[in-house]
Amino acid sequence: MRLALFGGTFDPVHYGHLRLAEEACEAANLERVLFTPAFVSPFRTAERLSDSAHRLQMLRLAVQDNPRFEVSELEIQRGGVSYTIDTIRLLRTHYPDAEMFLIMGADALQGFTAWREPDAIAQECRLLVGVRPGYDLQATLERLPAPIRQSVQPVLMTPLGISASDIRRRVRQGLSIRYLTPPHVIEYIQQHRLYLEPE
Repeated sequence: MRLALFGGTFDPVHYGHLRLAEEACEAANLERVLFTPAFVSPFRTAERLSDSAHRLQMLRLAVQDNPRFEVSELEIQRGGVSYTIDTIRLLRTHYPDAEMFLIMGADALQGFTAWREPDAIAQECRLLVGVRPGYDLQATLERLPAPIRQSVQPVLMTPLGISASDIRRRVRQGLSIRYLTPPHVIEYIQQHRLYLEPE
């Protein structure tokens, strides 16, 4: 099986995430993408996240019509700070024969050497890096060690320019978020009155 891990806070999930996952599927002929929300991101430990149950449910609603997309509770169940290498090792016990991939944006690749055990991640997974048109990926690659650089597979992204922080701001200000995230996610946000409090 060709299996990809797609981690993040997904607070909330939006069309930028979904489109990147779809384009990664096409680029690498993936059979399954596991959207894996972090319990706590190591780079956002001071950030107040929405309750994990809300983030999981929004993801489930967003991916329900795509048979290749699945939501994983691994990092939520584990609790604590979510390190990608720990998740990959756990996934490897569940899928010992899978060919593994990791989906990320080019901005994440820029800081990849600050992740826990980046060399081990690059050894276990091919790195599917979403690249917007006009982005100078070569400059980023040149700053990375050779084993990591060799693991990168660029995925040309549709430049949607949507961010979760912008969606949260819009909700707080009473602005429309239609066409930024799927309708079921919007309904969920409204029903549960998410993102109304100041961050």
